[in-house]
Formats: sequence, structure tokens, C-alpha cells
Amino acid sequence: MAILNRAEYATQPAPLRQQVGDLLKNARPEPIEGEILAVVVPDSNLLSAGPVAAQVYALLRGRHYETVLIVSASKSGSFRRLNICRLDEYRTPLGALAVNDRVRNELCDEDDDIFLDDHGHFHTEGIDVQLPFLQQSLRDFDIVPIVMGEETPEFCRELGNAIGEVMYNRRALVVACVDVLEAEEEGLEALPALVESRDVSRLMALLNSERVLMEGKGALIVAMIAALHRRATHAAVLDMRPPQGHTPGFVGAVLWRE
Repeated sequence: MAILNRAEYATQPAPLRQQVGDLLKNARPEPIEGEILAVVVPDSNLLSAGPVAAQVYALLRGRHYETVLIVSASKSGSFRRLNICRLDEYRTPLGALAVNDRVRNELCDEDDDIFLDDHGHFHTEGIDVQLPFLQQSLRDFDIVPIVMGEETPEFCRELGNAIGEVMYNRRALVVACVDVLEAEEEGLEALPALVESRDVSRLMALLNSERVLMEGKGALIVAMIAALHRRATHAAVLDMRPPQGHTPGFVGAVLWRE
């Protein structure tokens, strides 16, 4: 069982396409009526996270987005910036995705802490995990990959408000990459209710306490702030699995507007 829990997604096109396709085919989420504005998915590249991610991504099939903004914590240590990659194309085993140059420049103009910089990007977790799911769920979209050098409340508010402002009336989706590293039972029980009530202040307090230690806590807060700015009316936690031993816990959630 431990070996299965540590298995990772394939890195070659055919087996990766098969893995992601099977996960999406087997997912059976309850349909959501309305416009999905943001999703929360596992940051991890472990296959054990796949069913949680698939529950969320399966809801995107048949929907249309012009731009998907993916927000992840840095895998290269902390730094005092919010970095959007400088590439014009972001390559995955399933093909290249265009990076939206206009949107990333608008975000940089919106806040002084947002930069075009590759530092913190290009790892086997986080953003790179989400792209094959997006490629098999959506068609004709571009991306804006964003790494948070720090997940402070200040940076969360800055990035969340910048995304909400720039993408206010656009066909856009925000993807937050999140893993639960450690959690007290009481903290884990409180998490879904705070997400579903869209209570940013209390959620931020929980994630900045020792009750829930989360990689990507900033991404979750950013997604919620941006969704609320874009008039989100509902949120639901579709699946949540606690950390076990050296395997992180996983959260799958959706924020939408009716």
C-alpha cells in the first residue's frame, strides 16, 4: 500500500494520457449549475491524489474558458515576489499551452509585487500537475502560471484582488494547488465549513495557525478572494482526505456563481 501511495503520474505522453483519462472517466461528481470561477485541487504529483483532482476537473468538461490562471506555492524556497513565468509556451507531455501575455502584463501593472520571473516555476508538482488534467477537460484556452514566493496575508490579498479585478468580466478560471501537510482533527473538521461559507478572514486565521499546515494555503485564499470579487455565490468541498504518514492530505473544492 505504501508503494501505491508514493506512485507518481507518468512522464510520457501515452501513459499519462491514459492515467488522467481513466481518472476523469471514473469521476462522478454531482453536476453544478452556474459559472465555475475557481477550483481547489491537490498540489501533489502522487497518483493517490488523482481521484480527488478528477472529481473537480470532471465538472469542467463541456465548459469554455479563455484563460486559466494556476496559482501554486513556490517549490524553490521563499522569496518576496509573486512570479508569473516568462515563457510564451508552457510545455507538458501532452503538448504546449500558450501563456497569455496580455493578462500577465495586466496583472503586473495591477500590483507592484507581481513580476515576470521564472524563479519558483517548473517543478513536478503544483502547476505542472494541473496542466494535463486541464488539457483533457477543456479546449482552446491559454494559461497564466503564477507562483507565490510567500503566502502571507498581504500577498494573498494583493494577488486575489488583482486577479479579481483583471479577470472580472472574462471567461476565466482560477486553479489553486493545495496539499494538507499536517492537521489536527478539529482543524480538519473546520476547514470545509469555512470554505463553503466563503469566510476569508476565519479561513486565513485557521491556515495561519498550527491546526492546519497547508502547502498552497495562499493559493486557496487567493482563489477565494478572486472568486468573491467576481461575485461567487456558492462553494462546495467535493472531496477531502486527511494526511497519512508521509502522504499529504488532499482537498477538492469548487467556487461558482449562479
